[in-house]
Amino acid sequence: MKGITHVDFTGFNSSLFNGLQVYDAEDYVIKPKDGNSLFVMTNMVITPKQYQGKCPEDPESYQALCKTDKDCQQETSNKYGHGERTGRCVPSYRNSTLTVCEIHGWCPTEDDRLPMIKSNVSTNIPLLEGTKHATVLIKNQIDFMKFDVATYNIPNTNNRTYMKKCRYNAKTDPLCPIFRLQDIVSSCGDNYTQVAFKGAIYGIIIEWKCNLDYSIEECLPKYRFKRLDNSRSSISKGFNFRYVNYYVEKGKRYRTLTKAFGIKFELLAHGKAGKFNIIPLLTNLGAGIGLLGLATLCCDFIVLNLVPKRNVYRDYICADVTQEYEEHLREAAKEEKEEATRLKLMMVNKCAVRSPHTARKLLEML
Repeated sequence: MKGITHVDFTGFNSSLFNGLQVYDAEDYVIKPKDGNSLFVMTNMVITPKQYQGKCPEDPESYQALCKTDKDCQQETSNKYGHGERTGRCVPSYRNSTLTVCEIHGWCPTEDDRLPMIKSNVSTNIPLLEGTKHATVLIKNQIDFMKFDVATYNIPNTNNRTYMKKCRYNAKTDPLCPIFRLQDIVSSCGDNYTQVAFKGAIYGIIIEWKCNLDYSIEECLPKYRFKRLDNSRSSISKGFNFRYVNYYVEKGKRYRTLTKAFGIKFELLAHGKAGKFNIIPLLTNLGAGIGLLGLATLCCDFIVLNLVPKRNVYRDYICADVTQEYEEHLREAAKEEKEEATRLKLMMVNKCAVRSPHTARKLLEML
């Protein structure tokens, strides 16, 4: 990540955060626990110089309000509070008309409101709006182990200044791996300033579709962007988390609590590669031919036996050959009889030469 922005803390009651402070990528980029994502802080609520002690509970917390000490049972707490109750009901620091339970914990308690209290920024502009001009370089390598090939998304060019000047653009420079944060958000139809106020989650999708019959140099990535969180949600909208920085001053331990709002970018890479092979082709061809024959058999069985109008279909595809078969038998019998008569006449002719008397008897028998 690269980019510079600033926050004007003039009027903010803290010796650590006062006046104009410059934030670079090392300040606002927070490494998440999962390895395939990037979090950019765009807004924040800072509670400086917290210490371990006793103080009134935040009146906005669940079951913080009380009327008497009996309402604040000692050494009890709730998961939405900031510490353990001391058993006392005391006036609130933030609203003098309210009484709240006193707690033992990190004091003063967090004032979780946006925009940050006493900051000089309006209600709809994030403190770190300048992050929209920041850029991120994404390096991605993909391996197709079945084909023993690998490639990466950094363009192979002889122009040494290309990586310093290029910015991703779907039309003019779709292979540049350097992305401006505002362009990613805008490509999803969102306004960076509005989104950055409470945060969001976006996916940077890298797609590889490679035909390995050609050179691996022609296997190029395509980038897509998609918002992953529910922008229409009315509850817990956006994305945020808290982190602390501890320090010691005059022998006493303090911490600075920061509730960070920002944009989380999830990197999603997937690919598909193929290469021609004659064996799968023949196997699929044979299987296809076999399935075509099986399909015909199944269709005929269903139409001839299961459908309501199966008799109509049977009349069209099945011919009645009974009459033709009977005529064929009669013709065959007639031909067989004529052949037998012809053979007998030949025998009579042969006998007539040797014995006319025997020949006359044979003709009588015929």
